[in-house]
Amino acid sequence: MIYNVINHTQNEHFDKLSRLSPHERMAELFKIITDTIPIYINEDDLIAGWYGYKEDIGFDNSAPSFENSTNFFTEELAEKRDKLRYLNTHIEFTRAHTCLDYKTIIEKGIEHYLKKVDAALEETPENQVLLAMKSELLSVCHFAERYRQLAKEKSAAAKSAEERRVYEKIYNSLCQVPLKNARTFAEAVQSLWILHALIPIAELEWGSISIGRIDQFLYPLYKKHIADGGSREEAKAILKNFFNLLNTYGDGACTMNIGGSSSDGLHQYNELSKLLIEVEKEVASLSPIFAVRVTPDMPDDIMDSLVDLDLFKIGQPTFYGENTCRRSMLDRGVEPFEAIDFSANSCMGIIAQGKEFADMWGIKFNTHLPLELAVNRGRPLIENYSYFDSKVAPAVPKTFDELMLLFQKYMDEVISVSTDIYECVAKQIAETSPGPLLSALTEGCIESRSDRAVGAKYNNVTVETFGLINVCDSLLAIKELVYDKKKYTLEYWVKGAQSNYEGYEKLLNDISECDKYGSDSYDSTALCSKVCDIVYNSCKKNWHHNRKFFPSLHTIDVNVSFGRTMYATLDGRKKGTPVNKNANPSGLVKNIAYTSLASSAAKLPQYKFSGGQHIDLYFDESWFKTKEMRDKIKHLILTYFDLGGMQLQVNSADIELLEKAHKEPDKYPFVIVRRGGYSVRFNELSPAVREDMIAAAKNFKMNNP
Repeated sequence: MIYNVINHTQNEHFDKLSRLSPHERMAELFKIITDTIPIYINEDDLIAGWYGYKEDIGFDNSAPSFENSTNFFTEELAEKRDKLRYLNTHIEFTRAHTCLDYKTIIEKGIEHYLKKVDAALEETPENQVLLAMKSELLSVCHFAERYRQLAKEKSAAAKSAEERRVYEKIYNSLCQVPLKNARTFAEAVQSLWILHALIPIAELEWGSISIGRIDQFLYPLYKKHIADGGSREEAKAILKNFFNLLNTYGDGACTMNIGGSSSDGLHQYNELSKLLIEVEKEVASLSPIFAVRVTPDMPDDIMDSLVDLDLFKIGQPTFYGENTCRRSMLDRGVEPFEAIDFSANSCMGIIAQGKEFADMWGIKFNTHLPLELAVNRGRPLIENYSYFDSKVAPAVPKTFDELMLLFQKYMDEVISVSTDIYECVAKQIAETSPGPLLSALTEGCIESRSDRAVGAKYNNVTVETFGLINVCDSLLAIKELVYDKKKYTLEYWVKGAQSNYEGYEKLLNDISECDKYGSDSYDSTALCSKVCDIVYNSCKKNWHHNRKFFPSLHTIDVNVSFGRTMYATLDGRKKGTPVNKNANPSGLVKNIAYTSLASSAAKLPQYKFSGGQHIDLYFDESWFKTKEMRDKIKHLILTYFDLGGMQLQVNSADIELLEKAHKEPDKYPFVIVRRGGYSVRFNELSPAVREDMIAAAKNFKMNNP
């Protein structure tokens, strides 16, 4: 729906918008949408926020696009970008995917940011970046004014005193927020929703707009609400209204944090945390993702309430290790006081709220490529396809150490080229497709008079390492069969992979017998940790100013579509089949035990993968029948984080139901599963993804009775 509104508006006003500069155009487009989009307040609402056309307005796809006059690419770099695309490495700018500083918005209002922009404009009056920021901040306030007038009209037409009282309360809230500070719990939630709803419109994409530490920044006004005689049930009703809005407009990757630790190391779970858990259980919605921050002193009653079949069945919650996440924030240069207040963001990764732009899909990296170049004399496995001119001298590594050194050199080179390409993309976006509202609300951008793509205090880009676990398995097998047992040569192995292992069945069988990640053996975890370090160090070599690149083992279910376009790989994976999902073992591993997987993953240097390095666990419904079994789940989760884990996602899969829903998806629209990053309806997934999920669930059930 939101995409129709944006495209419809762009096309309807194309002539006018095309004559404006990029910053003026984005501000005017946002103003038109917020001025004209239909808005609603329903009879049972306690906060205002419904919007959109009730019928499909459609749009004309034939309208020309706005010209991007700025091009930061050299001919050489553009050619390398195209070659990397062919080799399954894609570099692009990802809009939205952010978490605002809602604490400041609630405590100081939009006027706080308007004053900052006005002060900057006094120094540079004609600055288009600042003028666009101011325009969009004012449009936010006007959007709220439209709801205020609607509430006034509803109040005048009310049929009862109680109905009039509710509308008047909404009206009074909107007289105060979001322009000024919130004075009540209802005003705080109202202000939160207005900003949350408008960021995706301003960014032209509703993708992973997260809520942050809601039980912390709302808690003071929740306590005031109770102290002033307000009821817990009234606060709960307001939150339910908010959750319903989130579930209607937000995507499944909107994350809401609960818990965490204070600066003195004590847990921060409170009465509002418990209320939010209750609301999530009662609403049972796809959005938001519940990000539970697991602390060493986490209260038993909180953890017990979360290990719940009704939550696990919809893929809730996601668990985060507080100490590892904090260490990760410090490692990437975030100031200590900001590291304490980090937020889990989207379905992966962590962020400094309101101070960081985190491009979570900036580089989708084919981790196989550096290994292919190392074993095949500087050429990809795709026959007759040349890699771009490399500064690494091609060689046939005589020892495994030489192979690892070559792998590292090629990793450095491909990551360096990828980050150079990203820099050009980000600069081009900042010039031709800016985001004035998000920039105004992100620290560093007003001060530097620049767009969020380049000017945030922290500007971090995730390098999604597709197939990294497959690469680890490849290296384990090559070490054993080529260098230790000398059973095969690299040349023979390469030919086998290029032939999709047709006629190389003996090689394929021998590879399948080799040690693999997930077994928790010393060799597998040591080698996988070394590979993770190589990727991390290659990324770190390209850090500069406020831009840092961080690896991630986060795939959602894109491991299926990525694998579909991938030729056979050196771990014995055949052409077109999925690569590994997240930090879970390869699909070629058929004996996944919870304990060995958790132990294997925890031994990786997880804090270095702040783009996200999580495992997915499937629990059969039988695990929830007794407290003893639920306690086993709880202790597995707590132990994983005690060992250094960063993120853990859960599913409770009724395999029989999934198989029925796979065969007849239209008959089972109510089945909800964890997609690998957030929850979705099972029938919305592609058949290949559904098959992959069923296979994983069966694997876990078979090996964890």
